[in-house]
Amino acid sequence: MRKSFKKLLIRIFKNHKKKNKNMMDKSILSANDGNNSCHINSSAMLTIEKQKDMTYQIRIEKMLNDYIDKPQKLFEYIKGAGTKVFLNKYAAKILSKINEQEGLIYPKKGLKALYLNLIFNKKLSFKTDEMFVLSSYNVNLVTMSYQFYNWYACKMNLNGYEFETQEKFKNVFEVCETDKINDLSFEEIISLKNAIRRDIEAIDFVKKLVVNKSTAKKNLEKIKTGQAISV
Repeated sequence: MRKSFKKLLIRIFKNHKKKNKNMMDKSILSANDGNNSCHINSSAMLTIEKQKDMTYQIRIEKMLNDYIDKPQKLFEYIKGAGTKVFLNKYAAKILSKINEQEGLIYPKKGLKALYLNLIFNKKLSFKTDEMFVLSSYNVNLVTMSYQFYNWYACKMNLNGYEFETQEKFKNVFEVCETDKINDLSFEEIISLKNAIRRDIEAIDFVKKLVVNKSTAKKNLEKIKTGQAISV
């Protein structure tokens, strides 16, 4: 993913350089993604990173450890935080019509939002908040951990989960349409970097969670059989 973003970045900058050579020779483009300040001219790029507060990951890990084997209770927590959870046995088919999958659905606008509202919220509106749409509570625990992490981070209003950013992220890295890539502005590139970073954070978090749970399970089995465990 990191290599893909670097290649994408180089490709877009080359395209913008051809279009705006005179401007690039004389000026500096700047953008702020909320965590980093990025400045670029025709010969160099400077990124100034801000310190990130990752303590929310500890809270997420605790909740998942408490509820991951009881998915219905996890969804009750999600509902209590103000996010709607819809159960529909035809969820996969319904969501496939708008190129979405079961689980976390990020906030939508336009026709996709209208479609979701008519089916699930029973109202006319071109805007939705985040929601979960499932065929049942019998979910894959790894997938649920990944989606719960993203849901929690989205509820914290972290950069990278904005409607426009997530739509572009889906178009570029799932559809990969050349025209959409070439038309991206510098600010849109930086916002995509946010979405990529959040996705990598979520994947790394789940990998760590799975390893920790696997290790804990093995140690418990050793204790039951009287074997020594390494500390």
